[in-house]
Amino acid sequence: MSGTANDKEVILPDYESMETRSFILNAWYAPEPTREAFLKYKECGFNYIFLIGNNVGTAGSPRIEQALTICDELGLKAFVDITRALNMIDIVIDGYLKHPSFVGFNYDEPVIYKNSINNADGIVDIGPVVKKMHDNYPTVEFLVNLNPTTSLGFPWGTPPFDYDEYIQAQEEYVNSVFADSDIDNWLSCDDYPLYYDPSSKTTYYLKTTWLQNLEYLAKAKRDSDVKIVTNFFIQAMSYGANNAKRDRVPSYEDIRLQLYTLLAFGYDSASYFCYATPPIGEEFNESQYALIDRDGNGTEVYESGKRVNAEIRKLEKVYMQFNSRWLGVCPIYGTNNTDKDSEYFNKTMESMFGPLTLARLSGIKNVTSDEDLIIGHMKDGEGNSGYMFVNYNETTLKKQVNAKVLFNGFTKADVYRNGEKTTVALSGGELTVHLDTGEGVFVIPHG
Repeated sequence: MSGTANDKEVILPDYESMETRSFILNAWYAPEPTREAFLKYKECGFNYIFLIGNNVGTAGSPRIEQALTICDELGLKAFVDITRALNMIDIVIDGYLKHPSFVGFNYDEPVIYKNSINNADGIVDIGPVVKKMHDNYPTVEFLVNLNPTTSLGFPWGTPPFDYDEYIQAQEEYVNSVFADSDIDNWLSCDDYPLYYDPSSKTTYYLKTTWLQNLEYLAKAKRDSDVKIVTNFFIQAMSYGANNAKRDRVPSYEDIRLQLYTLLAFGYDSASYFCYATPPIGEEFNESQYALIDRDGNGTEVYESGKRVNAEIRKLEKVYMQFNSRWLGVCPIYGTNNTDKDSEYFNKTMESMFGPLTLARLSGIKNVTSDEDLIIGHMKDGEGNSGYMFVNYNETTLKKQVNAKVLFNGFTKADVYRNGEKTTVALSGGELTVHLDTGEGVFVIPHG
C-alpha cells in the first residue's frame, strides 16, 4: 500500500527479516598493516577500506599485500589506490585477485581531460583502461572519486567545463563500462562542509554549496538508466596547513550531521577523510589529526565516529530497503530564522538547485519547524514512504529542532532514533519531531 491517504490500513513489511546489502562505511588513509590496527579499524564500524597512504605504500608495495591478507582474515573489503598509476593495473591485478578482500581500484579526483600542466589522467583517458580491465577481469570494480563543484575553477590545464558535463563524462566513459554488470558501479565525490574563520562575523559555519554537491550525485543516480552506487566523503579531521578555515576538529555532532545528511540524499556509502593521520606537510600541520593520530592512537574523533557508525549499523537494515528509490530532499526553513539576518539564514539550503517542495512529499500535508531541517523522501519496494529528518544547522550554534508533521491518513509512525525503533500513535495524523544538534531520525508512517 503506497504512503498516501488511505481507506485501508497500511501494514509495513518486516524490514528486519528482509535481505538487503549493508551500508558501506569506508575511510581514506589506511593505518599500519598490522592485525591490531586493522581490527581497531573494523571495531569502529567500517566494512571497507581505501588502501592508500604512507602506512601501506602504493600499488605493488609488499605492505599492500600485507594489508590485503589482514583484510582477508577480518572480513574487510578493500580498494587499492591506482591514482596516476594506471599502468600498474596489469602488473598487480592477478595477485590482488587472490585476496577475497580485494574489491577493485580507486582513482582520485581526475577532471575530464588530461591536465596539460602536470599530465594527470583525465576521465577520457581512464575510460579505455577501465574498459580493458573490465573485459578481462569482470569482477573488479573501479571507483573514480570526483572533485567538488567549487574546484572546477582551478587551473586544471584543460578546456573549461561545468559540473553537468563533468558528471556526464563520468557516466559516458566509466559508468557505461559497468552498465550490464552485477558489480557496483560507482559515483563518488569528496567535499567538506565544516568551516572555521576567526576573522568572520560567523566564526563557525557550513559550506554554502555542500548540499548542492550531494544533490548532483543523488540526482544522477536517481535519473540514471543503469544502477549506480553513490559514495561521498565526509570531513573527519582538521586539515589545510595553509588554510586556517579548515582547521576545525569535527565533533560527534559534526560527524552525525554529515552522515545523516548523506542518508537524506539516499547514499549507499560514506567515506571518512581521514582515518589514519597523514604526515606533516603541505596539506597537514603537526596539530591536525584524524581518527587515529600519528602514533597510532585513537582520538576523540575515533570515538565520535565509532558512536555514529554504530547508529548507522542499527538503522541500515531498514534504510537500505528505501534508499534505492530516493525521490529528493525538501528543505524546511525554521520560523526562528529569516533572510534579513545573515547570522541565521541557512544559505546552504538555498543553494540546492532542485529541492522538493512540501507538495511533493507524498503522505505529508504540512511541516512546520522552529529551526531549519531537511527531509529526505524515499520509498520501499511496496511504495511505502520513508522520511529522513535532519537538523541541518551549524552545530556550534547548538540549535534544537522542534517540528510538527501532519501526515495524510496515517495513524502510526515508526520513528528510528539512534537506530532504535519506537512506534508512535498519531493523533489527528500529527507527529512531533525533536532533533538534537546534528541529529537525524528516520520516520515511516503507517496504520
